[in-house]
Amino acid sequence: MSFYALPSHAHIENARRLIAHKVLRTPIMTSDALSYTATSALQKHRSGAPRIQLFFKCENLQRAGSFKVRSAMHFVSRLSDDELRRGVVAYSTGNHALALAHAAHTTALTRTFPIPTYLAVPHDCPATKIAAAQPRCARRIHSATGAVFVPPPDHVDVVLGQATAVAEFLEQVQVAGPAGGGGGLHAVIVPSGGGGLLVGAAAACRGRGVRVFGAEPECGGPGLAGALERGARRVAVEVGERRTVADGLRTLTGEANWEHIRDRENVERVFTASEDEVRAALRAVVRALGFAVEPSAAVALAVVLSSEFHAGIAEMEGVVRVGVVLTGGNIGVDDLRGLVPGVAIRDIF
Repeated sequence: MSFYALPSHAHIENARRLIAHKVLRTPIMTSDALSYTATSALQKHRSGAPRIQLFFKCENLQRAGSFKVRSAMHFVSRLSDDELRRGVVAYSTGNHALALAHAAHTTALTRTFPIPTYLAVPHDCPATKIAAAQPRCARRIHSATGAVFVPPPDHVDVVLGQATAVAEFLEQVQVAGPAGGGGGLHAVIVPSGGGGLLVGAAAACRGRGVRVFGAEPECGGPGLAGALERGARRVAVEVGERRTVADGLRTLTGEANWEHIRDRENVERVFTASEDEVRAALRAVVRALGFAVEPSAAVALAVVLSSEFHAGIAEMEGVVRVGVVLTGGNIGVDDLRGLVPGVAIRDIF
């Protein structure tokens, strides 16, 4: 881990150019039904409250199924041929591994030589030990092979790649103009585990008058909301802690990322969502938008529909345009059916 300065807009634009033809410019969507639901919930708590218009950045439709292909592609694209010939290694239980495998494969095709790829993905390991077991295994592979370690979110090149999703989102809503509600976003909310996307959002939004919020599960996640209240980052998973359905957020916030997230000029607040709220939001996305997202991606919408978030924006007036990043869509039919029983999902796969 090494500390880094918050990336500038120029750095983010350079990252966008580097990966422009290697990742998808994912679409944005709106939903009158979800915007109405959010507005109605807000106006129950305060008369004369603003009207919420929701925009969704559909990174669930991204290559490899999540926004993390942006960071993997950006990191790998900056490596030299000599480094890539030694291979790349990462630890992950999910989308980071899928993203790196995709990035290495596509880069190997363009550079015309094979890129060995090593992924440390422990299966038979208690949740309390995964955080320690994965990096240790990855470091052993790195030592034995000389492969380049591709870190989780706690690295500036990873943050820059993830920031491109939010920079693109801001641009798309602004360009939509009257058809998208008449202007740019007032606020962006993203789910946060390791913190790379949240820092990337802060970097992309800085100086643009866009408020940045984080979202996490109430239990089983990084415990970022509580950490901000205490003023100290959570550094260990508690034994016996309840698991969350938002498995992509079962991680700890990176130390370098924490230094930026704790600054209120970067991130205004982090909200939590209960398991019931996450499931309800997942069901709402499937019904309103007609596609599947991971539970982790639904956490941000769960927060937008919550009373805590409403209190945070209640002083605003008129139409409040809120951007929600749907971070991934890597979920199977059976898993989705188990999480949202009673919802017809046959036609979305």
